Amino acid sequence: MRGLALVAGGLLVLGSPISAASRPTPGAGTFRLEHALTIRTVGDFQWSPDGRRLAFVVTSVDTAENSNNQDIWLSGLDGGAPVQLTRHPKADLSPTFSPGGDTLAFVGNRGTGEDAKSAIYMMSLSGGEPWAFGSYQESVGEVAWSLDGRYLAFVMTDTLPKQVREWRKKKWDHVVEEERLQYPHLWVVEIATGKKRRLTSGKQYVWYARWSPDSRSLAFLVSPTGKPDDGNLVDIGVVPVEGGPVRKLGVIGTAFTWSPDGNWISWAGGANRDVYVEKSDLWVVAASGGKPVNLTADFDEDAETPAWNPTSDTLFFHSAQGVTTRIAAVPRAGGPVRLGVDLVGAAGAPVVARDGRIAWVESQPTAPSEVWAAERAGLAGRPVSTVNAEVSKLRLGSTRAVRWTSTDGTAVEGLLVRPPGASERGALKTLVLLHGGPYTERFALAFQALPQYFAAHGYQVFMPNFRSSGGYGTAFMVRRRSDWGGQDWRDVTTGVDSLVRRGLADPNRLGIFGHSYGGYLTAWAITQTTRFDAACVSAGAVDLGAFYGQSDIQKYRAFEFQGAPWETPENWTRSSPITYIKNARTPTLILVGEDDRRVPYPQAPGSACRPSSFITRARATAFASRATAPTR
Repeated sequence: MRGLALVAGGLLVLGSPISAASRPTPGAGTFRLEHALTIRTVGDFQWSPDGRRLAFVVTSVDTAENSNNQDIWLSGLDGGAPVQLTRHPKADLSPTFSPGGDTLAFVGNRGTGEDAKSAIYMMSLSGGEPWAFGSYQESVGEVAWSLDGRYLAFVMTDTLPKQVREWRKKKWDHVVEEERLQYPHLWVVEIATGKKRRLTSGKQYVWYARWSPDSRSLAFLVSPTGKPDDGNLVDIGVVPVEGGPVRKLGVIGTAFTWSPDGNWISWAGGANRDVYVEKSDLWVVAASGGKPVNLTADFDEDAETPAWNPTSDTLFFHSAQGVTTRIAAVPRAGGPVRLGVDLVGAAGAPVVARDGRIAWVESQPTAPSEVWAAERAGLAGRPVSTVNAEVSKLRLGSTRAVRWTSTDGTAVEGLLVRPPGASERGALKTLVLLHGGPYTERFALAFQALPQYFAAHGYQVFMPNFRSSGGYGTAFMVRRRSDWGGQDWRDVTTGVDSLVRRGLADPNRLGIFGHSYGGYLTAWAITQTTRFDAACVSAGAVDLGAFYGQSDIQKYRAFEFQGAPWETPENWTRSSPITYIKNARTPTLILVGEDDRRVPYPQAPGSACRPSSFITRARATAFASRATAPTR
C-alpha cells in the first residue's frame, strides 16, 4: 500500500513499497559492481501493425571490449517470454515492421574490415538469418517502413569528398575545428525495385524520420549544423515521398508524433529561439501548415513527447510530478490538462499502436528499466520485458522521498536510499549525490544503480532535487539566471541539515559527489564548506570563464550568465569554484573524460592545482577509518 508517514522532527517520508513481482529472492545477494556495470537499457521500440507484438532494442555492456552492443528483441503481448532476435557483436537497431507484420527491417553491420558500414537488413519473423537489403555508399543511421508497404525511408550520411578520403588513406588526420564534412540526409528505397531516391540535400543535418499515416510524405528533424550548441535552431521538416521542396514548420523541433488521421503533428518544446531555459509546452499544428497551438500554456509543469489516442482527439504524455511520474492527458482542441495514474516510478515517452495499445520504458526503485505496455493510454500497464529481472531479485536498499524547507521558505524534495536491512531511523554515514543538467533533470522514483551500489556497502545516499530540477513547477525549474552555486547550493545544504537534525544522517561522516552539473556543484561545495570528509568531482566545470571557450556549448551559457565572459565577467567569476579554491580542504577525487567535448579535461586540473585540494595521507587515512565504520 502506498502512503505517507510522518517521522520524528516533521520530515515527510514517502514510502516506496516493493511489489510482489520485485520482492527479493530469499537468500539473494546484494547489489555489486558487476550489476551496476552490466544493467541493460531498453528503447527504440516499434509496434507490429496488429498491435500484438513489440520490437525493441536492448543495449548491453561488454566489459571485456569496453563497449556497448545493441540487439533487437521481440515481445508478444499475448503471453510468452520476450525473444532475442539478433545476437551480433555489432549494433543492430532501428527495427521496423513490414505492413503484414511478418518481416522486420533494421540497421545493422555485417560487413568486415575497417571500412564496413551500417546498412539495411531484413529478417523473417518465422525464422532464419537476416539478409542484406540493397547496398549503400555510406553508413545508414535509421530506417522506417511506410504503412502502405511500398518504401523504406532511411537516413544516410553524405560521401566524403574524394580529397579527404585520400588524406585518410594516408593517415593524415588533420581536421578543421567544427567543420562538418558529411551531413546525414533522407532517402527512400522502393521495396519492389530497389530504386533509391534522395529527398533532402545541402548543408543541413537530418534525422528522426517519421512516415505520415497515408505514406505520402515524411516528417523529420532538421538542423542547419547538427551542433549541440544549435539546439534551438532545430526545426521539423516535411517532404513528399515523390520528392520536392522541404516545408519547414518554423518551430523549435524536438521528437514529434503524427496523429493517426494524418491531420496533425505534435511535439513538446519551447517557443523562443533566443531563450535557452524555458518551460516545455505541448504543441500541435496542422500537418498542412499553419500556426502552432500551445495546449499546455496553463499547465505548470513541462510537457513531454506526446502520444495520440486512435481517434486523434486526445494527447497523452508522462508528467514529472515531484519524484514520481503521472500520466497526463489533454484534448487536441484545447482544455485543461488532466492528471491520471501515478506510476510511482520514472517513465519515458509513450508509443501507441494502431489499435490503441501503448508502450513505454519504465523504471522503479527496485526494478531497473523494462518495456511496459497497456491496453490503452491512461492505464498503469505492466512490464513486457525481463532484461533486468535478475537485479530485482537482489537485496536492495530502500528508497523514500524526503522533504524540507530551504532558506527562502520554498519546499524542496529529494530521495534517500538506505542500506539493505537498515532501520527507517538512525543516523547513518551519508553520501550526497548531485544530479546533472541541471534544468528539468531530477532524481525520480527510478532504479538508482550507483546509490544501490553504495547502499550495499553500508552508505546512505541522499539525492536532493535542488532548484532548477523538473517536477516542481516552472518557477522552481527556471530559477534566477546567473545563480550557479546560489539557491541550488542552499537547497542542498539545508537538505543535509534536515537529515542531521532529524537523526537520519551522521554529521561526522559525510561525503559528496556528482557528475556534470553535479560535478560542478560538488566542486562548489568543497570551496564553501569543510563539512564533507571526501568529495568526487566528475566532469565538473571549475573555471566558468575558461569553460565558455573550451566547451562545445556557448549560446546557452551566455544566456545563463547574461552575457559572454567579457561582457559580464563578474557573473562568471562569482559562480566559479576556482575563485574560492584557497578555501578547499576536502580530499577530492577528480574524474574527467579525455575526449569530453562538453566538459573538457582542462577543467579538471583547475580544481586540483592547489596543494590544499590534494588528498593528504593523514586526512585520507582518517576518512577511510570513519567511512568503513559499521553502519549505525
